[in-house]
Amino acid sequence: MSDTYTSENMVERVFTEAEAKRIVDETVSYMKPGGRLYVTVASWWGAGQRWARNRASLTSDQREITVTVTRELRDIKSSSITNQTDSVSLKGIAEYVEFYYDRWYNKVPPDSEIDRPRSDAKGAEVWSDKTFDKTVVENAVAVEEITRLSEESSLVSAGFIDVTGSTSLKCFRDEWGRVEYEWGRVTQAQCSTTVRHPKGTGSSWAGKTSFDIDRVNISEIANYAFERCKQSLDPVRIEPGRYQAILEPQASGLMVRLLMAAFSRYVPESAGMGVMFLGADESIHRYRSKLGLKIIDERLSIFHNPTDPFTGTHFAPLHKRVDIVKKGVLTGLINNYNSHLNEISDIHPVFPTTSYTVTGGDVKMEEMISSTKRGLLVARLAQPEALDPNSLLFGGVTRDGLWLIENGVITKAVRNFRWTESPLFALNNVEQIGVEEQIFDPVMGRNPFGGTSFANSLNNVVVPPIKVNDFSFTSTIDAI
Repeated sequence: MSDTYTSENMVERVFTEAEAKRIVDETVSYMKPGGRLYVTVASWWGAGQRWARNRASLTSDQREITVTVTRELRDIKSSSITNQTDSVSLKGIAEYVEFYYDRWYNKVPPDSEIDRPRSDAKGAEVWSDKTFDKTVVENAVAVEEITRLSEESSLVSAGFIDVTGSTSLKCFRDEWGRVEYEWGRVTQAQCSTTVRHPKGTGSSWAGKTSFDIDRVNISEIANYAFERCKQSLDPVRIEPGRYQAILEPQASGLMVRLLMAAFSRYVPESAGMGVMFLGADESIHRYRSKLGLKIIDERLSIFHNPTDPFTGTHFAPLHKRVDIVKKGVLTGLINNYNSHLNEISDIHPVFPTTSYTVTGGDVKMEEMISSTKRGLLVARLAQPEALDPNSLLFGGVTRDGLWLIENGVITKAVRNFRWTESPLFALNNVEQIGVEEQIFDPVMGRNPFGGTSFANSLNNVVVPPIKVNDFSFTSTIDAI
C-alpha cells in the first residue's frame, strides 16, 4: 500500500463500488437459483488516536471487510459471513449457505405471500473526502499540539480522535431471478477531550461529532476545554433546590434524547415494558398515544431531515423528512424497523432517534446569562437513570462545569449536583431558546454496514441551548 491515501485510491482503505460489485457478482455466481438471496460486501477503515495524562497512548490504523450471504424462502433462512474475498473463500461460503438451505427446504410450510424487506442502507451517502483523506500522522500531530498546550497550561488532558470510512454494496435477488444493487458509503469524525486540574479542583470536557472533519475543529475543542477547566477551579458548595438553569447544548441534548427514546408507535400491553412516554390510562387499562397533543413548549420543534447537509444524515428515495414534534405538538411516532415492517406503510428506514434537529429560538448565550437574576449555567448532564418510566422521571449528575449566575453575571464555580427531572417538565418550562448547534454524540458501532445497524451508526444531533425554570437539583456531590 502507498503511504498517502486519497479518495482517488480509496480501494486501498475501503472497497470502491466496482471492486465490491466484482466480489458480489462472483459470490452470486456460486449460488443456485430460487428463494431470496442477499449478498452484502462491506468494508470499514478507521484511524484512531488516544491520549491520557498529556501522553499519547495509542495510534491505530484498522481495516475490516465482511462478505455476508443469506438465503431465504418463507420460514427458512440460511446465512454465513466471512472476511476473505478470494475465490476459494467465496465459493466456500456459498456452498455452506446452500448446504443448510437445502437441508431445511423440504421442511417448510406451503408457499405464502412474500414481501421483500427494505434495506436500511439504501443509497446511503454521508461522505466527506476531507474526512476520508485524513491520515494517522495528521491526527497524531493534532494530539501532540493538544498535549503541549495542556502542559503549558499546567493542566492534564485525555481524549481521543477517531476518523472512519465505510462502504457497502448489497445485492438482492428475488425468487424470479431479478437482481437489485444498493450502494452506500459513510464517513464519520469525532473528537472528545477531558481536562482536569492536577490538584483535582477543576474539570471540563469538550467534544464534537460529524461526518465532515471540517466541523470537528480539534484546536477549538481543546482550547474550549482548557478555558472551561480554568473557569471551574475551586468550586463552592451551594444549597440544592429548584434553580433557573441554562442548559448548554450538550446538556439540553440529553433532555431531548431521553424524550426521543420514548417516541415509539407501538406499545406492548405488558405493564410498563418498552415505551416509557405514552403512559397508562387506568380507566381502560390500556396505553394511549399522545399523538396530536401538545407535549413540550410550543416554540420547540424536532425533526429528522435526511437531505439536510448540516445534520449529515443521508439521502435516498425511501428517506424523507420526519416531523416528530411540530411547535410543541407530537406529530410523528417512530417505527420499530425490524419487528413492524409488515404492519406499517409509512416506513422511516433510518431511526430519527439517532439523527435529528431541534429548533425554536435565536437567543444568544450572552443574553441568556445577562437576563438571569439567579441561576446556574450547566455544561453537561450525565449518568441518567430512569426513576419513573411512565412520567419519564430521570436522575443523574452534573459534570464538567457548573457556574452560579447572579444579577446577569457568572460569579463563581459551583460543586456538582445530583438532578432529578423529567424532560417533559423541563421542556414545558422553557424561558429562552438559543441557536441550535451540532453536539457530541459518538458512533455506536464500528462498521455501519458490517454487523451493526446503519441507522444506529449515524449520530448527528443538532440542539440549541435552553434556559428552563425550576430545574430540580436534589443534592450536592463531591465529584468535580
